[in-house]
Amino acid sequence: MIKNDQWIAMLLPPEIRALTQDELIEKIRGLKSHYGDTAVILAHHYQRSEVVMMADFRGDSLELARRAHSLESAKYIIFCGVQFMVEMAAILCRPEQKVVTPAPNAICPLAHMASLEDVTRAWNTLSSIVNIKRLIPVVYVNSLSEVKAFCGERGGIICTSSNTRDVVKWVMRTGERFFFLPDENLGVNTCNALGIPKDKIVAWDPALPDGGCDPEDIKGSMAILWKGFCHVHTDFTLQQVKMARENYPGCLVVVHPECNEEVVGAADATGSTSFIVQYVEEASPGSTIVIGTELNLVRRLTEEHPDKTIIGLSDSSCPDMSLVNLRNLFWVLSNLGKVNIVEVDEKVKKFARIALERMLTL
Repeated sequence: MIKNDQWIAMLLPPEIRALTQDELIEKIRGLKSHYGDTAVILAHHYQRSEVVMMADFRGDSLELARRAHSLESAKYIIFCGVQFMVEMAAILCRPEQKVVTPAPNAICPLAHMASLEDVTRAWNTLSSIVNIKRLIPVVYVNSLSEVKAFCGERGGIICTSSNTRDVVKWVMRTGERFFFLPDENLGVNTCNALGIPKDKIVAWDPALPDGGCDPEDIKGSMAILWKGFCHVHTDFTLQQVKMARENYPGCLVVVHPECNEEVVGAADATGSTSFIVQYVEEASPGSTIVIGTELNLVRRLTEEHPDKTIIGLSDSSCPDMSLVNLRNLFWVLSNLGKVNIVEVDEKVKKFARIALERMLTL
C-alpha cells in the first residue's frame, strides 16, 4: 500500500529514461556504496537478471522478507518483487525499517483472485453448512495482506510452496477440515502428496453461488480448495513433459507445485523456487534438466550452470515481475525514503503476522 501523497514511478524523468544500462548500473552501484549497510536491495528469483545482479540478496518471497527483518543495520529495504511480497516484508520488518518498492503497479494476479470480500462471503456461507470452529483457513503466501489477516484472526495459518505439506499435516491434527486459498493446484498437489482421497476434496468457485458446491459434499470434505491459479505455471502441460522426455532422453524434469496435477505427476521432482535452484545446483555435471517455472529464473540457471544442459519446459514469464527494472530501481534509490514507501494497516499487520508466526513455529 503506497501513501496517496507520494509519487509512483509510472513515467520517469527524461534524464533517467535517457540513461543506458551500463550508466544505470554504474549509478546504482554508486548509490549502494553511498548508503552502505543502511540500504539493502532484495530480489525475487523471478526478477530480470540485471536487477538480480544489483541485489544484495536473492531468494523466494518469505525467505527475503525474513532476511530483511534480520538485517540490523538496514534502515531501507528495497524489495524487487510484486505487491504481496513487499507488503509481507513490511509486515515482518521492524518499526524503524522502511520497505520501498520500485514498481508499486506490480501485482500478483493469483493473489487478486481471492479478494477479502469474496473470502468473507465464502466463509459466511461455509459457516452455515459446517462447524466453522473446526474449519481452519490455510492461506498461501501469494495472497493479499487483508486475506492473510482474515486467516490469522480466525485461527488460521500461512503456508509457502515449500512447507505446504507440513502446514496441512498440522491442520489435519488440529482441525476437522481446511479451507485452502487462493491456489487450487497447490492445494490439489498437496492433497495428492498426503493421500487425501479425491472424494474428500471440494473446489470452491467464488464466481458461482455457494461456490458451486453441494452442501453435502462440503460436509463430507477434508479440503475445500479455492479456484485460483498462477498463469505462469498453468501454461505448462503434460504434452510438454512428454515432448521433453522424447527430445532429451534421460532428462530430469522439475516443476513448481503451482502447475497442474498431471504435470506434477509426470515430473521427477516438484518444489518451490528455492527447491528448484537447489535441485539444479546438486545435479551431477552433464545432467539435462527441464524446468517448469518462470522464464527469468530458468535463463539465469542456464547462465550459472554451464556444466549442465538446462531447458525451460516452455517460455512462461510473469509480466508483473518484469515491471521492476534498472530505471525505477535507480529512481527509488535516488529518492530513498521519499517515494514508494510500503505501508500496511496496523490491524492487518497484527493479524497477518499472527498467521505467519503460526507457520514459522512449525
